[in-house]
Amino acid sequence: MKGTLRLFLTLCMAVLSMTLVQAQERTYSGVVKGSDGQPIIGASVEVVGTTVGTSTGLDGDYTIKANQGSKIKFSFLGTKSVTATASTSSTINVTLEDDATALDEVVVQAFGTAKKKDLTGAVSSIDSKLISSQSNSTLSRALEGAIPGLQVASIDGQPGVDMGIRVRGIGSGTQNNSDALIVIDGVPNTNSNALSSLNPKDIESITVLKDAASTALWGSRGANGVVMVTTKKGQQGRAKVTFEGRWGINQQGPFTYEKIDDPASLYEWAWQSIYNTARFYGGKDFTTNVKNPNMSHEEAALFASQHLFDAPALGKTSGFAQNSLGNYMLYNVPGAKYISTGSGSSASSTMTGAYLIDPMTGKLNPNAELLYWDPWDGHFLQNRFRQEYNVSVSGATDKTDYFISAGYLEDPSYIQGSQFNRYNVRSNINSQITKWLKAGINMAYSRRAVQSPATRYGRNPGSAVANVFRWVNGQSALIPLFQRNADGSYILDAAGNKQYTSAAEQNGSVVGPTGGPTSTANLDYILNHDKDETISNDINIRGYVEAKFLKDFTFQANLSTDQTFAMRSRYWNPVTGSAVSTGGAWGQNYNEYNNINTQQTLNWAHDYGKHHVDAMIGHEFNWNRGYSLNYKTQSSIIPDFQAFTNFLALNGGATFSGIGGGIDEEALEGYFMRANYNYDNKYYVTASVRTDGSSKFRYNDTRWGTFWSVGGAWRLSGESWLADATWLTDLKLRADYGIMGNQNGVDRYSGYQTWSYGANGYTYSGTNVVPANITLGLGNYVNSGLTWEKKKTFDIGLDFRLWDRFYGTIDYYNITVDDMIWAQPIAISLGQPSIDRNNAKMRNQGIEIELGVDIIKTPDILWSFSVNGTHYTNKIIGVPEGIGTEALNGGWTAGVDAWSKGGGGAVGNIVYLRGKGKDLYNMYLFKYGGVDQASGLPLFASTVSSSNIDKLQKASHVYGDIKEGNVVYTTDYSLATRQEFGSATPKFIGGFSTSFRWKDLDFAATFAFQCGGKFFSNEYALNLYNNQKLAGALSAEMKGNTWTPDNTGAKFPMQMYGTTYTNGAEIGSWMYTDMSLFSASYLNVKNLTLGYNLPQKWMDKIGIGGIRVYASADNVWMWTQHAGIDPRMSLVGGYEVGAYAYPYMRTMSLGVNVTF
Repeated sequence: MKGTLRLFLTLCMAVLSMTLVQAQERTYSGVVKGSDGQPIIGASVEVVGTTVGTSTGLDGDYTIKANQGSKIKFSFLGTKSVTATASTSSTINVTLEDDATALDEVVVQAFGTAKKKDLTGAVSSIDSKLISSQSNSTLSRALEGAIPGLQVASIDGQPGVDMGIRVRGIGSGTQNNSDALIVIDGVPNTNSNALSSLNPKDIESITVLKDAASTALWGSRGANGVVMVTTKKGQQGRAKVTFEGRWGINQQGPFTYEKIDDPASLYEWAWQSIYNTARFYGGKDFTTNVKNPNMSHEEAALFASQHLFDAPALGKTSGFAQNSLGNYMLYNVPGAKYISTGSGSSASSTMTGAYLIDPMTGKLNPNAELLYWDPWDGHFLQNRFRQEYNVSVSGATDKTDYFISAGYLEDPSYIQGSQFNRYNVRSNINSQITKWLKAGINMAYSRRAVQSPATRYGRNPGSAVANVFRWVNGQSALIPLFQRNADGSYILDAAGNKQYTSAAEQNGSVVGPTGGPTSTANLDYILNHDKDETISNDINIRGYVEAKFLKDFTFQANLSTDQTFAMRSRYWNPVTGSAVSTGGAWGQNYNEYNNINTQQTLNWAHDYGKHHVDAMIGHEFNWNRGYSLNYKTQSSIIPDFQAFTNFLALNGGATFSGIGGGIDEEALEGYFMRANYNYDNKYYVTASVRTDGSSKFRYNDTRWGTFWSVGGAWRLSGESWLADATWLTDLKLRADYGIMGNQNGVDRYSGYQTWSYGANGYTYSGTNVVPANITLGLGNYVNSGLTWEKKKTFDIGLDFRLWDRFYGTIDYYNITVDDMIWAQPIAISLGQPSIDRNNAKMRNQGIEIELGVDIIKTPDILWSFSVNGTHYTNKIIGVPEGIGTEALNGGWTAGVDAWSKGGGGAVGNIVYLRGKGKDLYNMYLFKYGGVDQASGLPLFASTVSSSNIDKLQKASHVYGDIKEGNVVYTTDYSLATRQEFGSATPKFIGGFSTSFRWKDLDFAATFAFQCGGKFFSNEYALNLYNNQKLAGALSAEMKGNTWTPDNTGAKFPMQMYGTTYTNGAEIGSWMYTDMSLFSASYLNVKNLTLGYNLPQKWMDKIGIGGIRVYASADNVWMWTQHAGIDPRMSLVGGYEVGAYAYPYMRTMSLGVNVTF
């Protein structure tokens, strides 16, 4: 019995032992990939709670032994770790998503890199995959809403044009002194459109430095924040070849201006205007006319129907001939008869028998038959095909890494004649030559070709002859695109082709001679024949050597050069447009930019137990030179032959105009040092100092400036008393203070006496040269006292990560700008009205928040969400002497600047009221008080003062208590006074995004938003009152919303013909009031991307590393207060870019990414 029991126990122990051995020796394998579907080499794979671990191979593959039911953790630098459970399946494939918040992530800083966990300053990074997923021709467009504290804006939607970038608000009172510094691969770049020369597929990371601790080493150039762009390097492992193709459609973005564009509504509008003018106009006060009208309702209604096209019947001048309908009759009205009136181009007709507008209803006759209607936008705004191709080869051995790429982008706009093309090549090679010596060279070339329509140049493109949006959005929809006969049939040329309407009296009409469009030019011909193209060739070379010696020392020397050679060529045809009188024209503008930068740094680092100390000293010299040459000539020999030789007259001579050019240089030298200390990765101290000398300042006592910063951080999560807080992954408190210099707004030669010389043109014929308009004049007044602006910056922030899935950053900052540059009035006898002085003071303060969470985090499913936002305020706290006025309580008015300026008639009406304690962009304009219900006239706000109280007391239609200091409302526009409307600066800006991955399927969405602020739309204002002009569109908001005796509560005043109301007020004067002022709030769906990585087992069979297919849409949808108005076109709010501006594009694309 005992033997039997012993045998049984022995067998049980054997079985148990075999089971345990089997569990311990179970083998698991799989592939670890990144979010792009590519294998990750060197990823860590470890069994949680044991010492068992391995790393992935060249194909991202791994093999590891683990007990069934144990946890296997997968991690890699810069990604979110994933933990999987070892189950019965022996295959575990994992995808690691990028993690911009990883504590061990290495981020780029000034003159080097650092781990994010060791930083004491405010630094934010953008994932390169977020950039590459969007169809942007320039990197700057991808930054909108991506980083807290960062604002971007563009003056128009032209592809290939960089957006302006500001970090933490308004850096200075001068318009060009607030832009962030762009640093590309460690070298500052001040060239315009620098980011548009970069291929987004070549970008490894974008890091934004925001406070003194992080920007101090960039000295005076980093005062407004720094955007650091780093291009890709080869990664350890075998060579990887990647190809990506993307094809899509570009179309007009979310903004389609809402106007009255159907013929019936336009005729009804004209009828109502004639009715009102006929019934109530009589040279007397409107109240009298309303109570005792000139005509009865029936009489006025019949009069308006009879004289719909006959303005002289109203007693108006010829300027209002044909009642702004231009004699265009787009309908056939059965039974109607037309009686001719007037003569010549002012001839028209009255209608009898039957009417286009029924006098009983004021609406279109239901029997009227539409003959034709040509919407212009369908012809000139069309979808265009976009294509992009990129190929790269990268890899690394134990001594050398390499990244070589080439790309091509063809990005046409939905506007004919507007396009951006770019060719890119890049080679980045780094080699460990010896154990102690390393060297590398990064070379890039790009060729950019920007074709621009007339909308591209200037912030008020509305007056340009070939501005498409002036035609599409700014003229009457009654004008046919193609010339028509009275019956609606096309007027064909001798070859049987349709002909475009480009002048008056080109169309037939039963009413009389027809009027012309917005411009007496053939837009279609101009877009097909004129040319405005800028071709830029960019060469960027960065080389370095790095030597390590004495164990703790590293010396690095860098030399770089950036060169841009740009030629802008313009051709104006001799047939139609602005150059008809000169027989066509040809002009070129050549610009050359050269920048040389040298840097030398010596680093030392050493660990003393738990103490870590490192220090750096360095020197930088930067020199840049700009050269330009331009000319224009006229009188072409062969139409459309776009070459200089075509503009030589037959007698061998040529006529030139606009000849000019220039050379300017600038140099900056800096000496700097930085020291870092941390104890036990818990307590951190950083100090930096830099001395800069700038050639902009003439004398040594103002030329050199020394700026510094000091910062510290405390990692609370490293304290022993929080060791048991398992929910706390990381918690760090940091603060810093520093003084930065700023000289961006200072002219290169402000400290020197300059002279201007010019010859507006000359004629060359044979050996005779005839100069014309030669001028020699004083340039700028010597400004030897001007020196650096000083920005005193304080920042305190908190970084945290909870449960290894919820993370966030909160920052408060306070920036005081001392010695701020402002224009000081001087005696006009000195040659100019003002001179820049360091005579003002300003403060910006704000809060930044960035939050994120991994909602679901498993090997098969990852769902993440992040949001960021910034609130900041701006205040002028010191003002120049003598600049304010007593009437404005020491304040003064200022016109719109380069970031908020529009154009057109509104410029004189829209200003900012500035003064001590006020925002730099404090809106100050006339206030619309609605409609006087008794008269139908517009009301305007007026602040009662000693200068106008008598006039207000004598005026009629004044509402309110006429007492000094009170605001009353009057129909007399001459008594209106401007009012304050608060800051145009947005209250809150930010963005949010979400990404979801299920196995090999992924989806991502990014959004940007802005809350608050003010925004004036010039285009909206212009389209509020255009019924007296044929070339004028009408806002759809006006329809059915103007004053009548039956609609006294309407938003808009009575419709009228003429230039003034009977009380003398200018018709339309209410347009340039807060009537056209809107909230600058918006929500933009920036990008939606859906992708799929084809199964790896398929790839293995065909010998391909991976294939990813995706669909993407950019600038998908946008909400604003009013349709057709885009607040993004003004960086600070305040003022729209101008009338008939160029809206941004929407792009929808399909793409494929193949890795070998």
